[in-house]
Amino acid sequence: MRTADIVRAMLATAAATAVVTGCTSSTDGAATGTAAPTMRPVEVFNPCTELPDQVLTEVGLDPSTKTVTTDPPDGPSSWRVCGWITPDQSILVDVFSTSHTLDEARANEDMVQKVETTVGSRPAIRAYDKAESDGRSCYISMQAEQGMFEIKAGWLAADGWTRDICEVSTEYANALDPHLPR
Repeated sequence: MRTADIVRAMLATAAATAVVTGCTSSTDGAATGTAAPTMRPVEVFNPCTELPDQVLTEVGLDPSTKTVTTDPPDGPSSWRVCGWITPDQSILVDVFSTSHTLDEARANEDMVQKVETTVGSRPAIRAYDKAESDGRSCYISMQAEQGMFEIKAGWLAADGWTRDICEVSTEYANALDPHLPR
């Protein structure tokens, strides 16, 4: 074996050890800091593949307009996100499926004007993203056993808004609720 191969193998082993043990330091022989979190596979409902076209049509979305934001081709993922446009092409509705929780949504400082609500029998929160201060879109975050679902409705046109977008998001959340796992 060449010296360069041995050095590469030693560096790879050291890097793997650092990843497994996390970043720690030592003070008088006692480790301090935190160890890397244990990663567990996360399997969440996939709205991109598990919401049938018939359901999308029934709730007022055009299945042919699907946009994929996050849907890794294989393996676990803590987020899966797809969106569809209404037939009149005025609103985009995104369905977020995640292992993150409603408590995390409550603590998210990027979400503002939070209002506690319910969708069906699920506890939920209605909020705006503070980066989208114009009221163009609204999130409904709903509790689920896997973590939560978020339904985001947003106006596509810069003008011509005919309704409060949070009312629209709430309607889509209620329409989709029976088709999402508890």
